[in-house]
Amino acid sequence: MGDVAEAATDKSTRPIRRALVVENDLSSRELLARVLRLKGFEATTAIGAAQAAALLLYDAPSAYDLLVVDLNLEPVDGVELLRHLAVLPAKNRPGKIVAISDSLAPFYPRLKELNMELETFQKPVHLPSLMKVIEGLTGDQAPARL
Repeated sequence: MGDVAEAATDKSTRPIRRALVVENDLSSRELLARVLRLKGFEATTAIGAAQAAALLLYDAPSAYDLLVVDLNLEPVDGVELLRHLAVLPAKNRPGKIVAISDSLAPFYPRLKELNMELETFQKPVHLPSLMKVIEGLTGDQAPARL
């Protein structure tokens, strides 16, 4: 009985980690959010850059520990969303930024101009590699079950 109480206490004292997933494809957006929730994140989703910008302005970008953004958004792409974050001091940005796209090569020159620290993943996202990034934020080495 004491183990259950201790486990509940440990879980309740851990800080809640927040993630924002910006992805225009419904199945990808929901899969990424589900993986993040399984890893203990409070995951919020946005369909595009405008919705994400509104959430980031409302909550403050630094309120998110992780931002996962599809670069291939329309009408405003993910790089433009990141450009708005790049002008902020690093302490006011999301803790970790992950950029994903079907084709990363066309975005690399513009991403380099941002001079931001971020991870990039080609779609389909290799979940074990993404898990390593997430584990770096949580310190949790247990694999998520899908």
